[in-house]
Amino acid sequence: MMHGLSRGTRRALKRSMRRKRASELNIVSMIDILTVLIFFLLVNSIGVSILGVNLPSDSSTPPKEPPRALSVVILHDKLILGDRGGAIKAFPNTATGYDLAALNQLLAQVKDRTPDETKITLLLEPNIPYDSLVQVMDAVRTTRSTDGRQDLDLFPEISLGDAPNYAPTSP
Repeated sequence: MMHGLSRGTRRALKRSMRRKRASELNIVSMIDILTVLIFFLLVNSIGVSILGVNLPSDSSTPPKEPPRALSVVILHDKLILGDRGGAIKAFPNTATGYDLAALNQLLAQVKDRTPDETKITLLLEPNIPYDSLVQVMDAVRTTRSTDGRQDLDLFPEISLGDAPNYAPTSP
């Protein structure tokens, strides 16, 4: 391509091509950097609230009593309602299923004594059917009002975990 040109002309063309390459900007990498920068600035301008973390203020007082830490252990043969003090009551699993009405009634009594408590933990034994988990979640989340017209919140903030190892009960 450059065979018919003089030596000086070829050098001049090569210099101009070098200058042209050096003056080109890589726009793609600049856009990538700007995208990351904009995302970083947006997240930092919103602060911690994007993560749903509510940090206490300096003026807040610590709670007088620790939370009850209610939990329902779902085993194949029974449900165990407990708190920090240990087991409160066990509900056997019969041929018709767990006694969820009795669990719901007891949780309503617990809610009457501690109306500010909204959290409960469900601890599952391995291989618990999904349907059983959903039924227990429904039983701990809400209850019917005394007139039966509306649902009242019991413990709507539900956490899940693994059940501790219990020794099998003898028949």
